[in-house]
Amino acid sequence: MGRPSMAAERIEQIMQATGHCLRKNGLAGTTLERVSEESGLSRSHVRHYVGNRDDLLRKFAGWLYTGYQAEFIDRVAAAEQRDKLAMTMDYLFSTGFLPISDDDTVIRELITAGVADESIRATLQGHYTRAIQTVEDAIAAEHPGAPAGARRSVAYGLWCLAMGNSMMAELQLPVASGGLVRTAAEGMLERFSHD
Repeated sequence: MGRPSMAAERIEQIMQATGHCLRKNGLAGTTLERVSEESGLSRSHVRHYVGNRDDLLRKFAGWLYTGYQAEFIDRVAAAEQRDKLAMTMDYLFSTGFLPISDDDTVIRELITAGVADESIRATLQGHYTRAIQTVEDAIAAEHPGAPAGARRSVAYGLWCLAMGNSMMAELQLPVASGGLVRTAAEGMLERFSHD
């Protein structure tokens, strides 16, 4: 009987190391050499498992967002109809986006990479499109009679408020963690109470 493949374990090790490198060194400083040092694997092993630097960043984007898929999208989808919107609002304006974590730095670096790399951009677009759809579905669960276009608009606005507030919190803007953005978000949802 042959030895079990180490590929999954090694790829996980490389992905973790890539996240550490992006946090410490930014996008420009995340090289195969640094990922190799951080992972404890040789550069040739890193290349064997993930390819060149561009391949590494593309795989990392998919790997990182798989965790967020389970944390937000899958969790909201599995929730009771009556709980979906409250769960979504909590995620957007407290538990998911605040407090700022090391992942926020990594996500900003991936967004920067996505500007130039079509594959990374496609990964990010796919994730954010699904996330915005999840917000829209949560609104629909609570306000089924609201027009689809209005739900979509508010869902996108809520996502943008959460992302923008996260960025302001990263800059340590005091009002970013004071609940003002959630009040603004709840104001956007009030329009459906009158429908």
